[in-house]
Amino acid sequence: MLPGFIRTPVLALLQRLGYQLTKLNQTGDLHGPILPGATYSPWHADADFQATMREIDGHTLVDIYRCYELWTLVGELRHVPGGLIEIGVWRGGTGALIGRRARLAGVDAPLYLCDTFSGVVKAGSADPVYVGGEHADTSEGVVRELLGRMRVDKAEILRGIFPEETSAGLADTRFRFCHIDVDVYQSAKDVADWIWPRLSVGGVIVYDDYGIAPTAGVTRFVDEQQGLPDRLTIYNLNGHAVTVKTR
Repeated sequence: MLPGFIRTPVLALLQRLGYQLTKLNQTGDLHGPILPGATYSPWHADADFQATMREIDGHTLVDIYRCYELWTLVGELRHVPGGLIEIGVWRGGTGALIGRRARLAGVDAPLYLCDTFSGVVKAGSADPVYVGGEHADTSEGVVRELLGRMRVDKAEILRGIFPEETSAGLADTRFRFCHIDVDVYQSAKDVADWIWPRLSVGGVIVYDDYGIAPTAGVTRFVDEQQGLPDRLTIYNLNGHAVTVKTR
């Protein structure tokens, strides 16, 4: 149990962020503040990453820890074949970060950025907070402007519900990296089911908002994959689950 002088301000912060602690109580003891004791922060010394974070300010809701994990993974996957894809783009911040890192790592592969640009879709009973339509405060033009400013020229924007409306042209494409930031169970499942047979061995799916109470549907879907023989899933305690295809 955290000391009161720490616990009280942390809970207050969660409330200000809209984490709806009344809903946390309905999930038993599975949720509470996580304060890891690690201090190693290599992103402080990464000038390219720091410059990228400044450029995407206001274009992402993803914190620096998750952004650095995306940055690192894209670099680590430079020798795995296939393209890169993000589903759930919002204002383009993490998509531009992925594209910038791929270019710096010498990854000459296409990047597909998929979004409805009209908010979250497929919210259902597994999702305690989302009802649909959230995060509609964006546009394709906003994303294109950011990509152009950051010289991310390998990106293709696919507008519509993925995979139903926008995947037809990608049916024969292989992928090394997939970032799923869709907030709800059914959308995460549909994307992952489509991507998995097209993901190269050694490729990675990153699920954003894993382990966060309002996006409990994403956590549920990822946890349903535990024990499957062709993948390894890691909870990184930062709001990400990372699944590696092993065969």
